[in-house]
Amino acid sequence: MSDRYRAVVELAPTAIVMIDAEGRIVLVNTQTERLFGYPRSALLGQPVEMLVPDRFQTPHAGYRQAFVGQPASRLMGAGRELFGKRQDGSEVPIEIGLNPIQTEDGLCVLAVIADISERQRAAEQFKVAVESAPNAMVMADAEGRIVLVNRQTERLFGYQRQELMGASIETLVPTRFRAAHPGYRTHFLVDPQARPMGAGRDLFGLRKAPPAKRPKTMTGHNSAPEEMPGRSGTALAA
Repeated sequence: MSDRYRAVVELAPTAIVMIDAEGRIVLVNTQTERLFGYPRSALLGQPVEMLVPDRFQTPHAGYRQAFVGQPASRLMGAGRELFGKRQDGSEVPIEIGLNPIQTEDGLCVLAVIADISERQRAAEQFKVAVESAPNAMVMADAEGRIVLVNRQTERLFGYQRQELMGASIETLVPTRFRAAHPGYRTHFLVDPQARPMGAGRDLFGLRKAPPAKRPKTMTGHNSAPEEMPGRSGTALAA
């Protein structure tokens, strides 16, 4: 490896580990030493599984062999939480990018490893803030699917959280406004700005219909959803 390449690896702001086709560590940088707590001399020549938590070590060897069989640059473990194991046995949440590199000694894999502890702490703080909010909070994606609600949303609309996650935001919109609401959503996404929703109009949300009571006679009745007036910060209409 050229001195220039080694300098780039050493100066990288994230941990970099290179392993050979057998899973042996052949290169690390200073950030790797800092992240995992090992001196460089204790890592070189060792199986990369020493940086993998014990409970994942057995399947990891299989994942490694599969990658060598079909090498391509990609994120490792997409959709899964990844952890590294430090020298003291503690674990650290990480994100790993894998890149195959052909060297004079054969195929190697360059792993770029980012410590995402701060990101996870920030996400947890955000979650706590949302859950502690005194008002209902609903987040919808660009397709109008609900991706986040808090406890006050459950109380206000009468749904359990699992009933709302992935559902259309129009679930919470009264029937008479439902046909027009996707158009308001689309318009908002063209020029997204923080603002009150539906300025100058009365806004209503639609609560979940209560379960029908067992009738005492043969006639019975049907329960209907209940509307409630409200104010919104761009949650249900534009």
